[in-house]
Amino acid sequence: MFVGQIQAAAHMGKIGGSAARAHSPLASMQTSPARYDRVEIGTRSQGAAYSGTYKPNSDQMRALGNTSYTWAAPDSRLQAELLPPSEQPSYTEEDALLNQYMKQSRIDGYFDGDTFVRTSSEPVKLILKNDISKADLEKFRGELAEKGLDADIDWQGVKEDFVQIGVGFDNIERFEQKADYLASRYAVLKDRIQNQFTGEQQEAELQKLEQIYTEAKEEMANTYAESIGGFFEDLGQSGAAEDMRNSVSALVDQKANAYTDYIENNRDYVSITDPDKQWLKQDDAYMAAQLRQSASSAELQKQPVNEQAPYGGKDLAFAGIYAKTLSQQLQNPTWNVNESDAALGQHLAEQYGALKTSAGSAGISEKLSNMLNSSFDPFMDRLMDSLDALIDQNRGWVAEKPWMSGTIRTNYIDRESVYRSFQNAITKA
Repeated sequence: MFVGQIQAAAHMGKIGGSAARAHSPLASMQTSPARYDRVEIGTRSQGAAYSGTYKPNSDQMRALGNTSYTWAAPDSRLQAELLPPSEQPSYTEEDALLNQYMKQSRIDGYFDGDTFVRTSSEPVKLILKNDISKADLEKFRGELAEKGLDADIDWQGVKEDFVQIGVGFDNIERFEQKADYLASRYAVLKDRIQNQFTGEQQEAELQKLEQIYTEAKEEMANTYAESIGGFFEDLGQSGAAEDMRNSVSALVDQKANAYTDYIENNRDYVSITDPDKQWLKQDDAYMAAQLRQSASSAELQKQPVNEQAPYGGKDLAFAGIYAKTLSQQLQNPTWNVNESDAALGQHLAEQYGALKTSAGSAGISEKLSNMLNSSFDPFMDRLMDSLDALIDQNRGWVAEKPWMSGTIRTNYIDRESVYRSFQNAITKA
């Protein structure tokens, strides 16, 4: 888009007044026309039709008027509402009350291919959380105190709470929290089914639980393997994805078994004696939250390691965070390419040393430590590829604007220099 023109100073291209008065030979020469610098943004299509100063119409350029704003204090609830249930930090009695109230307007149904099939003929009533008054909530609390919750398990609610149970670079920091969420809900539901139902109904309910739990567990394991495991596979660690998939699945099973055992041995893990709050015992999300608070984390970390599932919870948490850190460096390298290549080698040696230190303090397994160490050389190569891509951009600039030659770097990273500096720093460390 052609924006406009800037006229050179009036005296440019004209003879000086003193020369004219002195009858200089230059005085008889025709004054050269004024010179302009063109200012362009984007394409040259509009500039091709240039006929004087460019005047954009109202659809192309608008002047903003004065703006005003009102400062608002940060509200932690806004962040919590954007997180799926498996990533929310808590689930209180008030959360349970609001959740049960909102279920009154839930649209029950299922998907048949791409078609949603409603299973209820009740009119749809939309309710927004912020529109619920305290008076309405307190009235509903009284109804729950009097009637309790329905005896049937809310399987649709369970499925909805397991939405976004997968793990990737965007939520890897909450991996263990999500695993605990899934495992504790399973344990609470299993205990409820075994104590509330008998015979064929108990068997049918347990089958529903196992199906929903298995699907959620597989989603968590597969997404972790695809993102974190796939990242290490790309760095030459063959078999990392499958090992991590099996390890995540085993970790969730181990936690589910540990929570189940804890309930068996600690029947009073949550004490609800108030007659008006007995309905909370039927809210499995609330009971699971209480179980997570009550159970000791040490009791949930006793995961046996085997060939099929070689990585424990600490391994998986550390590997995920570390993979995210490296991935961010490769996607958006912050190293200044104008620095010397020897300095880059020194920088990478410091990063490698930090890895060794943090891995040692995190208590990860020797297998994972060896894999991370083996991944670092390929990571260095990939990082230098990313830096060379930035230098390619510099080359493109110089090709378009030759005057920039010498002001920005156009020669690729000298890898021999980087490796030599890296090895020297590692040896001296």
